[in-house]
Amino acid sequence: MIVNKPKKKKKPSRYKSFLVIMGVVFAIIFGKLIYIQIYKHDDYKERADTTSTKFVPEKAPRGIIYDQNGNILATNTQTYTMMYTTTEEANKMFFNTIDTVFKILSENGEGFTDDLILKVNENNEPYFAYKTTAKNDQNAEEIRFKRDRGLNEKVEKDLYSGKEEDLTDSEIESVNAKLLEITPKEVFYDLVKSYDLIKLIDPNPSSEKIKEYNEMSGEALTNLLRSKYSFKDLRNYLLIKDALKIQSFKGYKSVTLASNIKKDTALIILQKLNDLPGIDIKLEPIRLYPYNQLASSVLGYISPIDSSNEQKYELRGYDISSDLIGVSGIESTFEEQLKGVKGGTTVKVNSKGRVTEELFKLETYPGNSVHLTIDKGVQYAAEQGLKDTIESIRTSPTDPYPGATRGAVVAVEVNTGRILASASYPNYDPNIFAVSGQLSNAQTKEYFSPDLEKFGINYIKSRGLNKTVDELFPAVDGVRTDPNDLYPRAFYNYATQGLIPPGSTFKPLTGLAGLEAGVIQPTETIYDQGKFNAHPETYGTAFAPECLLYTNYHSSHGDTDITHALEVSCNYYFYEVAYRLYKQAGSNVEALDSLAKYAWKFGLGTDPNTKERASTGIEIEENFGQVYNFKSFKNQSILYAKFEIRDYLESGDYRGVRSFIPFDYSNNDADSEKLKEAKTSLKDKVAARFEKIGTDSSALGTDAFAKTLVEDIKNIMNLSDKYKQNVSDYEAKGKGKVNLDSQAQTIAEVIARFVVNDKGSEITSPAQEVYASIGQGMNNFTPTQLAAYVSTLANGGTRYKLHFVDKITTPDGAVVQEYEPEVIDKIQLKDSTINAIREGMYKANNDEGGTAARVFANFPIRTGGKTGTADFNERQKEIGRAPYATYVSFAPLENPQIAFVGVIYDGGHGSSTAPVAKAVYEAYFKEKIEKEFPAYASTSTSYQKYVTGAPANNKLS
Repeated sequence: MIVNKPKKKKKPSRYKSFLVIMGVVFAIIFGKLIYIQIYKHDDYKERADTTSTKFVPEKAPRGIIYDQNGNILATNTQTYTMMYTTTEEANKMFFNTIDTVFKILSENGEGFTDDLILKVNENNEPYFAYKTTAKNDQNAEEIRFKRDRGLNEKVEKDLYSGKEEDLTDSEIESVNAKLLEITPKEVFYDLVKSYDLIKLIDPNPSSEKIKEYNEMSGEALTNLLRSKYSFKDLRNYLLIKDALKIQSFKGYKSVTLASNIKKDTALIILQKLNDLPGIDIKLEPIRLYPYNQLASSVLGYISPIDSSNEQKYELRGYDISSDLIGVSGIESTFEEQLKGVKGGTTVKVNSKGRVTEELFKLETYPGNSVHLTIDKGVQYAAEQGLKDTIESIRTSPTDPYPGATRGAVVAVEVNTGRILASASYPNYDPNIFAVSGQLSNAQTKEYFSPDLEKFGINYIKSRGLNKTVDELFPAVDGVRTDPNDLYPRAFYNYATQGLIPPGSTFKPLTGLAGLEAGVIQPTETIYDQGKFNAHPETYGTAFAPECLLYTNYHSSHGDTDITHALEVSCNYYFYEVAYRLYKQAGSNVEALDSLAKYAWKFGLGTDPNTKERASTGIEIEENFGQVYNFKSFKNQSILYAKFEIRDYLESGDYRGVRSFIPFDYSNNDADSEKLKEAKTSLKDKVAARFEKIGTDSSALGTDAFAKTLVEDIKNIMNLSDKYKQNVSDYEAKGKGKVNLDSQAQTIAEVIARFVVNDKGSEITSPAQEVYASIGQGMNNFTPTQLAAYVSTLANGGTRYKLHFVDKITTPDGAVVQEYEPEVIDKIQLKDSTINAIREGMYKANNDEGGTAARVFANFPIRTGGKTGTADFNERQKEIGRAPYATYVSFAPLENPQIAFVGVIYDGGHGSSTAPVAKAVYEAYFKEKIEKEFPAYASTSTSYQKYVTGAPANNKLS
């Protein structure tokens, strides 16, 4: 019998209980959300608008930059800035507000902040105003701009629809290539649509209209708007909308509409604030350069943070939306010291974006101050003297050089290395960059994207050249280039970056080397024969360079010693010194560095066999040139030779002495792998033989080397469709059947002759040192390098590190860092050497036959100097160029304190630059001249203009 047991009552499941509890909790939360976001939305929105808080950042003043006497070269001034903050009410009134603001700015002659690279020209055509002239940089800037505005999304959808994983690098490149095909006008149309500008004419469209507008293209919408607004009008709205969108990506709701506005304008806006939701006026510091262009090449300028550097600066605490940074010169090098510490205020704002209450204030702290070695008075004389001298040379009624449009000056304290002046012309006013977005279209083009076609047309016409714009300014990828360096660039620091041949200003060093090596004596004379053909056993019978640049003036200087040679700049004398140095050193490859070993000690290049830093020591950007030496010349020659040999082989003609069927030598993407291997093998053999020039006595001779090339040449002939076509074209002209073996042998012999005989002989020829002895050949240095050389020469052999900065101080004046004079090298020179060089340079400035005597004849302080006139290249007249006019000097003669270097591009004669040196000396020796030579001070025109007429000092009280 089965008895039914009563069922046990099941206990509730913990899991089910948990689910019930969680369901209740979420139901409450969900209900609360519905209550807050739907039923009470308007109430809470109003309360949020009227009680929201935000942090208002306050820019920190940049540190002050002083000259050595405490004159302020860069400081800050408080100006009015107009801001726009996004709020609900501001959005509703956007177009009315912006219209009112634009009208006020226009009526008061104010501009607004405009960093948008999408511009509109006078023909109502949109275009991109790039901030660089390099095509690759322009492409990168354009791609970044289009990607930031989302144009890549449609391209990616068209190219790779349905792809879920990230795009590969090659796919990204494909997208970028498509982005570059989108024209500025198409971008304009796209922004008009995406920024909803149709609300200008239909502020409250119905749902049907919204759908209709969404289906219309940007071009169609723009055409509708064009009935009332021009392209420029529409761009003004795009400008603000775009700034707000870009800021929204970065978490900001405010943009700057206008900076540096006048007080009267600010007051007008302040009176209308109730009708301008979102608009506010505040005081902000902006950079001020009291002397405008003065020392701009040294000071540099500030600019908004480039998009490619945003992440780097954001990590360093910068506000990438509004902060400006130094982008060149001292402003850039000492950015960390100058930038200061930002502060700001936490405030409550209402629905119009107005501040209703300040909650917390964080004080700003100015940046540290930088004290330069620059002397304002000397700098002014250098800049104005250079500018006026260039204009005088350019417009001379007797011997004009219309191409003289550029130049540079450097003045150095010879016993410390402190740079007293550094001028580059043309220069610029850094004040125009101190306010973000206020460059005019014309200024943007002038500085960042010059119209080389327009410039080229005027250039050719003004010089009467038989050239086309395409010949002088060839287009590469659609962008005109300037391979002959014809366009004057205001941003290019010709003093620290312009590499120039020194010409005869190098001769004092050649003389010094000869005296120190003992190959000449101070009183020994060398007879100038007019042409340097006295050593055919060393240089060959065809080598006979002229003694003088202007051979119609003199056929010979007769018996010449070192002082007279420097006075009259006798080439023959210094050619002979170079020859003697070469012979003394062993007449071999090592002997080719005889001059270079002295030049390196003076800062004219560095020994390529060492790891010495190639720098003068200055704190700002510089180039660094090299003196002639075997290794550097060999490397340079080989580099150019690779292009020469390509041109010879592919033309089918070698210097008019050997002809053959054009050979396929260049690499081509369409080449098969085997063809690529054959070409690589041939080029590797050529490169290896080049490297052995002058260093391996067992290297293969011409015939033996040619034999090693034949197999590779034949392989290329058999594999290259291009070469086969060349053969077919040759035979089609009825010239007979081509013997490929004979052709291969000819090409091998041509290559071997070029590498071993012609180029090899050129590389190892002692003739290069002869050219170098008078500052020609591969010798190229910046004016700053020449200043290091001349100051070392002037002080008797102590080479100092050149520098622009004396010290860094806090805003309170406490010294953070001080820069003491630093000796780089100490050259032991004989007193007789120093005296002979000084005497020769004194004669150049003062004796009747001296090359600069015309300028310094009446100057009351004894000086030494040397002119230099060096060609740009052998075809300079064809392209409108002329010799560089270079001049170096020091003063006083017996106890030098200051050294000067000046160059005027295309200035014609070295002596033409000497007046700038006199202006610099007048400013430097101002107190001495006024005390000891008052008559000179009162009668000298240049003294009155560059010293008495200099701008007043500007110091902190």
